[in-house]
Parts: sequence; C-alpha cells; structure tokens
Amino acid sequence: MSYAKPNNPDYNIVVDVDDDEPTLEFQDFATNSNAQSGRMNTHPGAIGSASAPPPYQAAQPSEGSGSHSVWHIEYWAQYFNVDSQDVVQRTYLAVVPKDSFLDVYNSNPDLWGTFWIPTSVIFVMFVTASLSQSIAESLAGTQREYDFTMLTFATFTIYVYILTVGSFVYAATKYFGSQPGLMECFSVYGYGMAVWIPISVLCVLPFDWFRWTMVGVGFASSGFFIMRSVNQIVSRSNGKLHKAIIPLILVAHALLVVVFKFKFFSYSVSSVAAPGGDGSPAPTPVPT
Repeated sequence: MSYAKPNNPDYNIVVDVDDDEPTLEFQDFATNSNAQSGRMNTHPGAIGSASAPPPYQAAQPSEGSGSHSVWHIEYWAQYFNVDSQDVVQRTYLAVVPKDSFLDVYNSNPDLWGTFWIPTSVIFVMFVTASLSQSIAESLAGTQREYDFTMLTFATFTIYVYILTVGSFVYAATKYFGSQPGLMECFSVYGYGMAVWIPISVLCVLPFDWFRWTMVGVGFASSGFFIMRSVNQIVSRSNGKLHKAIIPLILVAHALLVVVFKFKFFSYSVSSVAAPGGDGSPAPTPVPT
C-alpha cells in the first residue's frame, strides 16, 4: 500500500507499507519489568530479592516479658506462673535448706510465694496470739478483749522488714558488682518467713521455756536460710561485700525475732482465780 502527499508542490513522498507486518500494540512494561526483576533476583542474598521483607516492616513483639512494660498486667502475670507444687517445693527449701533455693527459684521466678507466705504469717500470728491470750485470760477468770492492733502491727512490721531489708541487700550487692535481681532478694525474705507459721502454732502452748526454744529455732532456721542465699548472691562479686553486709543483716533479723517474741509469743498466767474467794481481783496474764 502506498501513501503520497501531493498538496505540497515542492516534493512528493511515497511510503510503501507491507500489509503483512504486525500493527502497533500497547504493552505493560511495568508488569514485564517486575516479572523479569523477580526472575533475576531469586537468590536469597540478592539485593531486592522477592523473599526479603520490605525495609519499613516493623519487627513483631515476642511473647516473652520484654514485650510488656512494668505498667502492664502481662508483665506481672509471668511472676504468678507457678502451681502449688512449685510453691510447696520452694517453701520446703526455705524451711529445710538442704538444696539451693535460688537455683530452683531462678529457673522460674515468682511473686506468689513471696507475697502469700508473709501474708499467711501475719494472719497465723494474729490468730495464735489472740487464741493464746484468750486461753490465758479464760484460765485467769478475766474477760477477753481482742486487740486488733496486733494485726496492724504485724502487717506493718513484716512487710516493711521484707521491703526494706530486701531492697538494701539488692542495692548493696548491686553496688559491689554482683548481679542480683530485685525480685530475687524479695523472694529470699518472703519465703524465709515460712518457718514462723508452724512456730506460731506451737507457741500457743503455755510454757515459756518452750516458746523461747521455738523462737530460737525459728531464728536459727530463717537466719541460716537468709545467710546462705545472700552468700550465694555475694559470690557473684569479688567477695568484698560479705564482711560488710552480713552483720547488718544479722542485726535486722535479730531485731525482728525479738519483736515477734515479746509482741506475739509472750504471755503467762500467774494463778487461777478460786471460786468464792476473798473478793480479790482475778490475776491477769503477765507478759514474759
């Protein structure tokens, strides 16, 4: 087929077009380019590989504790992921420390026993002290008036002791180069209270020498457990902390035991009021 432009007198152009040649078509070069790019960059290490994530993709948070801050309940939930068998085992190691308590505790730290054992001690001490005083005043023939200030006093004393001394141990060991955990230090003093539950029950018996013996046993048992655990934490440092901190811990522990003895485990009956006597007032329990 021939085309001519005869309107211009200066020249004529004849174009021959073969009818068999293919006609012009529009093609999607973007699609073809992406397909070729994908075929060229299939190697895992190639830049722009189709298998590589885009550079702006954010990392997904893990399921561990690092994905939550201390202000979220999920952070604290991990410290209550224990069952009764775990708590019983750790309580046994606190009362009978034949094995390392911290080795078992650090495998799965918890706050369940750290909180509920001191809380149970507070309740048991109040009940047994009230019961023993009721028995003594009943034998003396006097009327019993329950003193609920003992419950407040026990709560304040035990919680302040655990938080204050536990924080002191953490700060001191941290300063001298150890790698303690704050929950770890609190757990030592929290679980260390477990021995006072059976001792509170036994001290209901109205024998002062027996109560002194039981208080001494509690002091030795809980003190040995605390010293052994703190010494294990101190062993992570250069050893200079041991001589500086042990006397302070012993003094604080001894003061707590003295408070327990004279506030909760001290009572006696001087005599029993005889019926039809001379009208003298009945004797009252005398603290010992």
